Amino acid sequence: MNSRKILHVDMDAFFVSVEEVLDPSLKGKPVIVGGRAMPGEREAIAPQAESTLARQKKLLPSASPVRGVVAAASYAVRRYGVHSAMPIAQAKRLCPHAIFLSGSQRRYSEYSVRVFEILKRYSPLVEPMSLDEAFVDLTGCERLHGPVLKAGEKIRNEIREELGLNASVGIASNKLLAKIASAYCKPNGMLWIAPGMEQRFLAPLPIRRIPGIGPKGEAELRRMGIKSVGDLARLPLESLACGKWGASLYRKARGISESPVIGETVDPRSISRETTLETDSADPLFLESTLSYLTEKVAGQLRENKLFARTVTLKLRYSDFKTVTRSKTLEMPTAEDHTLLKTGAGLFRKLFTHRTRVRLIGITFTSLTATSDRQEDLFDHKGGQCWDNLYQGIDRIRHKYGFRSILRARSSQRDAN
Repeated sequence: MNSRKILHVDMDAFFVSVEEVLDPSLKGKPVIVGGRAMPGEREAIAPQAESTLARQKKLLPSASPVRGVVAAASYAVRRYGVHSAMPIAQAKRLCPHAIFLSGSQRRYSEYSVRVFEILKRYSPLVEPMSLDEAFVDLTGCERLHGPVLKAGEKIRNEIREELGLNASVGIASNKLLAKIASAYCKPNGMLWIAPGMEQRFLAPLPIRRIPGIGPKGEAELRRMGIKSVGDLARLPLESLACGKWGASLYRKARGISESPVIGETVDPRSISRETTLETDSADPLFLESTLSYLTEKVAGQLRENKLFARTVTLKLRYSDFKTVTRSKTLEMPTAEDHTLLKTGAGLFRKLFTHRTRVRLIGITFTSLTATSDRQEDLFDHKGGQCWDNLYQGIDRIRHKYGFRSILRARSSQRDAN
């Protein structure tokens, strides 16, 4: 089987870069996006801003206390130790002469949409991970776009020429390696890990390069004498007796990942997601985990578009390419993950047969409406507003930190396979 060709496209200092496009006078300067003035404080107008748009930008007063965290930092300010998620007050101590912008989520979203429009010219399989990063599956697209390196360069050039933004692109045979590659070649670079070169590339990297290893994990591994990915890869699985985390590390250190790139389709009549599995599977736990992930994705789209679905349709394609679907209509339209997932999982358990491996799995929501027609139950203390508040909170977290920042336990199990 031919190796997959997966791209991880990651915009460089995205929020700051958008601000630089809108106000070129910011280029090369120490710019920080994030935080807000305390209630009652005066906001200062950027002294260097000359254009009408720039005059509308508001900076945090240089002498005032601020709160919040750094959403993005220019490369000029990173040399002072400033980084994303750092408290604004700490960033201000490290670089007091930095330009602090409160930013505009609306503008960043508009540019994000334009970036994804470019990516979708190259493949229908584009999986957004946040406003500024996505996986793109170019497997089988060589006749349309040429060799994968040429296609990656085209994507970078189009983003730069049309939007004025730089992107770093990692290319590999799976999502894990592509993400590591894009981080390695930042800023404004492109790196291809050719098939067969995975271990040679990974071995000398520090263990923090592996996604999922944070400060605590790094400290624990260093206590075991593990400093590089190569050190980690030499350990037998039994030495990583850390449950699922240990098994995941064992696979990641060897560059193993079978997670597919999941594309999306949206139209006024339906919202759906489906994925073709890298390896045909008869494992019901893995398949239900994949279904859970897909359902969370589509339910999030429903809420983003302020829609509710009344009909759930499950789609399975088996190894022999036989495709089957089953649908169920709910009593009331909903956009709640747990209700939609319960329905989809019920359809899966009725439809799935252990005798044949599954090649593709998908979920579709139809009978869309702008109202839920929900009737509140005065005696149901877990319904109604409680669920609304929960999913609003989840959507806010994902909007800020990316979809994978918060997942159902069932959905996260797919990465361990």
